Amino acid sequence: MSTVIDNNSITDINSSTFKIRMSFSKSNMSLVNPECVWYDLVRDVWNSSGCTTTDEKGLIVCSCNHLTSFSILMAPVENTFLDYITYSGVAISLACLVVTLLIEALVWASVIKNKTSYIRHVCLVNIAVTLLVADIWFIIGAALEQNTGSAACKAAAFFSFFFYLSLFFWMLTTGLILFYRMVYILHDMSRKTMMIIAFLLGYGCPLLITIVTVASTEPRGTFTSSKLCWLDYDSKTFLAFVVPALSIVFINLLILIVVIFKLMRPTVGEKPGREDRKTVIVIAKTMAVLTPLLGTTWGLGLGLIFDPTNLVVHALFAVLNSFQGLFILISTVLLDQKVRKAVRSSISSSYWRTLRSRVQTTSTDSSEQSRSRSKPKKNHAQKKLYGKRATYDLFAAADSSEATGSSYSALT
Repeated sequence: MSTVIDNNSITDINSSTFKIRMSFSKSNMSLVNPECVWYDLVRDVWNSSGCTTTDEKGLIVCSCNHLTSFSILMAPVENTFLDYITYSGVAISLACLVVTLLIEALVWASVIKNKTSYIRHVCLVNIAVTLLVADIWFIIGAALEQNTGSAACKAAAFFSFFFYLSLFFWMLTTGLILFYRMVYILHDMSRKTMMIIAFLLGYGCPLLITIVTVASTEPRGTFTSSKLCWLDYDSKTFLAFVVPALSIVFINLLILIVVIFKLMRPTVGEKPGREDRKTVIVIAKTMAVLTPLLGTTWGLGLGLIFDPTNLVVHALFAVLNSFQGLFILISTVLLDQKVRKAVRSSISSSYWRTLRSRVQTTSTDSSEQSRSRSKPKKNHAQKKLYGKRATYDLFAAADSSEATGSSYSALT
């Protein structure tokens, strides 16, 4: 921007009366604290002296008393309360996911009695693992926000994108297994085939989407955001995650409706076995909790693209996104009666084993003490006679013979 003033010299311009007014419209409404500045060539810094700033509903007005190179400095919205919620929630989520995996390892042999239950717990373990790893990469990305253009920041965004997307595809795998066991009851698929399909769907599809997204956006520099180690909002790269995630949520909701209808009105020949029915009901409960939760969370994330300054949406998104590990622990352990019984059984059995070993140790110690008390003690004289080397004292022998004689005379 340039302005030419004719028929005036620099000395004729009165800074108290001369004003130049410039208006700028904000293209990014998430930026706040505008400041009109000019570039000071002497000190090589941005200087705000001589300029006043006015923010008029998205229109920044700068009024300055001199001519030079002007600019506007702005800062993003900073909310320490939201940061506190996010990081404390992620910490709680990580702890809950570790507890979930430990419980699964503890009760694994007790809860995989049939094929449906086995595949269900495989999906559960992979859901917990993918969310755990994704949260770890989220923390790494938060630590690299000062270097958003670095290769490490892009790697954090890549792995966060991949593992968060894998979480949703493992949710889709769980829903498809539920649909298969309820609709195709007479069709039997081997466990190996089901595992291959589950892992291809759970990790293969997210990897393909992630690679295609990086290949199509990184050459244009729009893969990661300029402020975060995450997908770019401005270029709509974020939609590469939101669209598949919300599509999976919609599919799982449809599957949940079909399963509920089948459970309420089973047809002849489509009634599953008793154990399969219990497992199906548990899977349906888990999906009924996690599907709306994940759908609401990332639906709010989609809303942030259109209204990035809404603090209420920011707060709800931070709370729901940060505490996902806690919700997984509740929906998979606290709502599963079989898992609760297996946990109580494992804890009680380990307690009784510990108590039994203590009782055995105590009885062994008491028996050893009783045996040591029952052993006959050797006579002190025998110890002196046989335990030590003997010496012969002539004077003591003489005294002894005299004493013996006197004793004999006294007795007679």
